Amino acid sequence: MAATRIDLDLPDGWSCWLELQQSAEGACSGKAELREGNEPRCVLVIAQQPTREAVIERLKFRADYFVGEWRMRQREGKTPRP
Repeated sequence: MAATRIDLDLPDGWSCWLELQQSAEGACSGKAELREGNEPRCVLVIAQQPTREAVIERLKFRADYFVGEWRMRQREGKTPRP
């Protein structure tokens, strides 16, 4: 399955590409790549959730946390390693 861009209301300059997989029972899991501009910054793996909406909700929570931490460390001059 191909990754598609998903809007998570991330700060300007950030984007997210999501690849979803669905089990025969209907549960979903996914892998997402967060990018700052064209630079990949993080790959998040979302374990099996009951619905696509649950995967996206979990992804949003984790992406918001990562971007917040990344930006805070950049302001402090402690850029995390990719």
